Order: sequence, then structure tokens, then C-alpha cells
Amino acid sequence: MGSRIKQNPETTFEVYAEVTHAGVSCIGKDPEVRRQFPEGYSDQEVLQTLTKFCFPFYVDSHAINQVGQNFTFVLTDIDSKQRFGFCRLSSGAKSCFCILSYLPWFEVFYKLLNVLADYSAKGQDSQRSELLETFHKLTIPEPGTSVHLGVHSYFTVPDTRELPSIPENRNLTEYFVAVDVNNMLHLYASMLYERRILICCSKLSTLTACIHGSAAMLYPMFWQHVYIPVLPPHLLDYCCAPMPYLIGIHLSLMEKVRSMALEDVVILNVDTNTLETPFDDLQSLPNDVVSALKNRLKKVSTTTGDGVARAFLKAQAAFFGSYRNALKIEPGEPITFCEEAFVSHRSSVMRQFLQNAIQLQLFKQFIDGRLDLLNSGEGFSDVFEEEINMGEYAGSDKLYHQWLSTVRKGSGAILNTVKTKANPAMKTVYKFAKDHAKMGIKEVKNRLKQKDIAENGCSAVPEEPLPRTAPSPLPEKKDPKLREDRRPITVHFGQHRLRPPRPPPPKIQRSSRPASAVPGAEGVGQRRWGGRGQPRESQRAPAPEPSALQQGLRSQPPGGHLPQLGSGSPAPAPQPGQEPGGPAGTQGGGRAALLL
Repeated sequence: MGSRIKQNPETTFEVYAEVTHAGVSCIGKDPEVRRQFPEGYSDQEVLQTLTKFCFPFYVDSHAINQVGQNFTFVLTDIDSKQRFGFCRLSSGAKSCFCILSYLPWFEVFYKLLNVLADYSAKGQDSQRSELLETFHKLTIPEPGTSVHLGVHSYFTVPDTRELPSIPENRNLTEYFVAVDVNNMLHLYASMLYERRILICCSKLSTLTACIHGSAAMLYPMFWQHVYIPVLPPHLLDYCCAPMPYLIGIHLSLMEKVRSMALEDVVILNVDTNTLETPFDDLQSLPNDVVSALKNRLKKVSTTTGDGVARAFLKAQAAFFGSYRNALKIEPGEPITFCEEAFVSHRSSVMRQFLQNAIQLQLFKQFIDGRLDLLNSGEGFSDVFEEEINMGEYAGSDKLYHQWLSTVRKGSGAILNTVKTKANPAMKTVYKFAKDHAKMGIKEVKNRLKQKDIAENGCSAVPEEPLPRTAPSPLPEKKDPKLREDRRPITVHFGQHRLRPPRPPPPKIQRSSRPASAVPGAEGVGQRRWGGRGQPRESQRAPAPEPSALQQGLRSQPPGGHLPQLGSGSPAPAPQPGQEPGGPAGTQGGGRAALLL
């Protein structure tokens, strides 16, 4: 679903190399590979590229500060999958230990590099070779498995499906410590608008951690453009690229970078904690989502765990969680995504953001990935979907995640439907939605019946009411009998026999105290609630004496059991599967949701 992480790589790592640099005295000379494993590794192009990324700074007197630091560069293969170069500088920044792997196991490889560097410093070549041999032959274990490589070498396989936690996740920890909340929000907004972004720092470990940590906050989406956590000197021209990028630059190279023709570039200096941007990206995001995100980040600033990552996940759910309502499921057709439906039902401020968001590569890749899983007969269950289900963001589709829960396979990481010949995912969704809609109506009515019996000693909701149609306001003027259909639905709800003619309205004197209004009812002789909740006098004649159930309902404020209608509008015609008096897809006493 847009991820650039390779699934099921063949080995734990591709190559290990010890690279040396001649230093300032030999400027212009490329670093060289002094030792490698496996010794028969023959991809010379990869080895030449790797050596240049091992020293991504100007080698001078300041480079001594880089000793003992771990950092990570990224190489992209022909399939656009990322290979991570985990590095450790040693020996006065003249030597670098590097492991190239498709596995994003940052903490595991950093720990392994420290052990290998210690073996090299002590001259324990046999122990080093044995450790590399054991680790290279290791079958990639399941997440959470404890692995022992030797007496002092063991680790637990990380689960990349979980949210990163502090302090367990080194990248997020360093990012959150180095960058304040305000700049984190600005950087997050710039990534959502897919800007050209440069991050600079004098410390390589912090620099690459900020790149990886900030990109991880886009989950469940992934940065789809140029992604270079640390840029070596010979590739500085990338900073002038016209396409979006996320690039890390060592501070020793920034003077040369600023002399280039940079246009519309967002620059974050981690050392000074300052951000330069020509855009108002943060102000362009919906303020309610940004304010909630900022408050959550401040609350978790002194705590450990996944609070920081979950705060950004909630923001992503608030922005994009309603995508499921825009999925179009038609019998015999593939499931598709309707951009217009995704945008149209949101607030005006949110619509402005989403109009731009649907053009982003990270969003398009996310939607394409979800559709591929659905149309192939599979489903998905991750922390993003769980967050949507718990938060009910923007009216998330209840039937959708009910379908997901019924076809969950195993631990819930991947879902599987029963395969059929024609569009299995669509058939499963359609049948499940139809069956559960019927069950939902019956359950809601039974609950309402029990509540009415408990409160009033009678039942106002029969088990199977006859179908009804909405009255038209025009025939009502011609035929007074049709006024009966305009009475509150709780009076004639589901009754089978015809009522006797209404007696003439009694002549009563209107009291100075306003009568209570029945929300959602347009009956005669009662007040209507306007758009701002203010009652106003109706032009119709007074209503007959209310029933016991009506009196009970009238004690409810507007928005109670029945929906509140705007003033001056006739009762809306019920949609298929919708009880009169309530919009489709809502839940409350006396009506049920039916979505097909």
C-alpha cells in the first residue's frame, strides 16, 4: 500500500563492509573497502556507491566529532524498494563499519555494528567472522522472536506493524528530543503538501533519525518522492531538483548548498531548532485537527510509549479516516474510490485541504493499495483501521468494519474472504451488509420497545410495522385526512388499522408559557425548532391531546430520541431502509441504520 519496504527478503543482510578514508591529505580520493562479507559479493556498483555514503560530510578537523556515531543512508533498487545502509564511524572518522540490508531493523543493526567494531578494535577476527556467518544464514524470524547469535549477542525481532515507541524506537526518540513541537507540526504540514524539504544537522545520528522519524509520522501513508536521509558531497545537485524531496544534509555541506539556486525549499536546522519556509502549510490545515494534535504532543512530552506516534495517527485518521465512506461497491463490479464523495461531505475548511490531498502521491498510493487488497479478495487490519473504528472519524462506515471483523484471519494482520469466481470481496461485502442491516433494524426496535415498556407501561413499536410513505404537503391542503400522516411518528408508528376521524380542535386559549416541541415531528399545533434551536409559532391549528408516549418524548430535549429538523421544512421522505424522522446511517431510539 505504497510502502517501499521489501517484503520477505532472502537474507538478513546483503553485504557487510569496512570502509576506510585516507583523510584530508588525500582529498579527491574515494574511500576504499578494506574488508567485506560475504567475500564473494560481486556487485561492484553497489560497493562503490556504498563507500561514498559512508562519509557524507567534508573530511576536515571537525570530522573528529563524528566518531562512534550510528547513522543510516538509503539506496533504492530497481523495484523502488529501499535498502538501508546502517553505519558506525570509528577511528577518528577514518573508518566506517556498514551493513546493507532490506530490513528496517535500526536498533538491531546498530547494536550488531557496535559488537563488530569492538571485535575489530580488539583484533578478534574469528569472533567477528563467526558472528557475521551466523547472522547471514539466519532465517528471518517472526516479529517479537528472541534471537541469540552468541554469548553476548542477542536481540528481539522488531514488529514494524506496531507504532514506534519512546525510547525503544531510536529514530523517533532522537527526533522528538531534538525538534520542538511547533517545528514538528510545520514539518508534518510540509510533508502533507509534498514540498522540497532539507534537514541539516552537525550530528549524523540525529540527522538521519530526524529524517526517518518525521517520515514515519505519515503512517499509514509513505513518502513517495526522493528520499535521502543523508546526502554525500558528490550528490549535492539533488538539492536543486524540481520534484518533491526529503533530504538530510550534514552541516559542513550547508554553506555550499545555500549558494545553489534553491527555490521554494523548506529548511529545518536541527542544531538551532529553526525552520525556514516560504509557505503557510500549517495554517492551511484544518485548525481543529492541528490544535488537537498540538495538545496531545504537549501532554505526552514527558512520557514514554507510543503517545507521540498515536497523536499523529489520530491526526491522519481525522484527515483521511472517512475514505471508507467513498468506496463504491456495486454488484458485479470492482470496488472503486469516489474522490467527489470523499471531499463533498466534509466541512468547508476540510474540503479545501482534501481537494489538494487527493492529488498527492502519498494519498493515491494509499488508496490504490487498499483497493488492491479488497478487489483481490483480501482485506486488511492495522492500527490505522483500528483507530478509525474506535474514533468513528467523519462517520466511518460501521458495516465496513463489521465486514472486516467477520473475515479476520488468524491474528488479524491480514484478512481473507472466501474466494468465489466473480469478485469475491464485493460479494462478501454486499451479502454481509444486507444481512446485518436487517439484524440492526430488529435489534434497535426491540431495544426501543423494552425502553417504552419500562417507562410508560406500554409498547409503541410493533415487531413488524407496515411500510409507510412520506406524505406530500400539497395533497394535504386538499384532503384533511392526510393530516393524520403528519402527526408525530410515535403516534401512528406501525399501526395497522385506520384511525377514526379527528374531532374538531377545541377552542383553547394559548398560554403565555411556550409549549414543548417534539423534535423531528411536524405535527399540527406545535412549535418547530429553527436552525439555531429557537422555537417559533406554527401557522397550523392546535393539536389534539397528546398520548402518554408523546408526553414522555416531549420531555426529551431537541436531538434526543428523534432527529431535529430545520424550521420551515416538511418532514423528509424516508430513504430505503430508513425509518421516518431520522436520516439514514444514524442511530437512536425509534429508527435504525441501513446501508447497502
